[in-house]
Amino acid sequence: MFKFRSIQSYIDGRNNNFNLLRMIGALLIMYAHAMFITIGDDITFETYPIKYTLGITTLNLFFVLSGMLVTTSWLKHEDWLTYAISRAMRIFPGLIVVSFVTAFFIGPLISTQDLTTYFSDLRSWIYWPLTSLLNADVTLPGVFEGLPNDAVVNAPLWTLKYEAFFYLSLAIIGLFGWLATPRFKILALLEFVFYFCITFLTNLREIAAIDHLMHFGYAFLIGACIHIFRKVIPVSLSLAVVMMVLALLIVYYFGLQTGEFLLIPSATLLGIWIAYVPGGSLRYYNAIGDYSYGVYIWHYPIEQIMRTHLGDVSAIQLYLTSLPIVLPIAIVSWHFIERPSLMAIKIIVPRLKTLFSKQLLDV
Repeated sequence: MFKFRSIQSYIDGRNNNFNLLRMIGALLIMYAHAMFITIGDDITFETYPIKYTLGITTLNLFFVLSGMLVTTSWLKHEDWLTYAISRAMRIFPGLIVVSFVTAFFIGPLISTQDLTTYFSDLRSWIYWPLTSLLNADVTLPGVFEGLPNDAVVNAPLWTLKYEAFFYLSLAIIGLFGWLATPRFKILALLEFVFYFCITFLTNLREIAAIDHLMHFGYAFLIGACIHIFRKVIPVSLSLAVVMMVLALLIVYYFGLQTGEFLLIPSATLLGIWIAYVPGGSLRYYNAIGDYSYGVYIWHYPIEQIMRTHLGDVSAIQLYLTSLPIVLPIAIVSWHFIERPSLMAIKIIVPRLKTLFSKQLLDV
């Protein structure tokens, strides 16, 4: 009989490899997008099953990790204001900066339009505010037009609105007091049943928005469950590998949408093992910083720029030539934008609480 250690037995503050795991995931997504940029919309599960599966599974794993993180955060503070400010400060400062730089520096420099035409176009002015508010579909005049991914400015940002939606959903559950009670088991079961019914009994997932809500929501819920049930969930490489092999067989024979129900949990167990078990020098990455978000939000426009200048290159060539540019930008983003914003939470939240208290007293 095999004996597994649970996740609970590995929890030890920040002494883990989660920063490294997120960075590996960001780099994998960067490579996946290099394929989209060089190949275009022709890259699908049917045309490139292995590469497509790797990209979407990595993206789903990010939502699993988010589910774990925000559930832990809520249960640690049980304070809606701290939770809301923390989530906002993780997403928006970096997003606002990359949107501003893209609209007013990158765009004018690489646009095929002259400066007068560029800045007389309404899109040049609405890109920054709309993208900063999680609308990633705005284009810029003359920017990246004619490329395989025609006029797409920063594709990865489209996932952030789903991230924010699940943040809000979890906060609502927390405010009702259901997150750390037996009611969560019932709620989670109902959500899993809903996912399986939509996926296997309807064709609704042919609608892109519903498809994204289903697989991202499934991944986010798994992340929340991992924290809630951490005392009984095993950390086992062998179990993760067996589940992964079975999941990939299902994906191979029946398609990605059919096999994701097992692929996401198996990738999660593998990620959990990487996060907690390997030690030694890998743990030193925690002291460097969390550059994954910077890589995620900056890599696409950089790769599009490189594709414009390099011409018809392979995905790996585009990836390798873009990486030396993306990494320094991500490092600067972490040390001068993201980390200071996160540190400011300790100042902002008490001041807001004091302000709200004074307003209530005045009333």
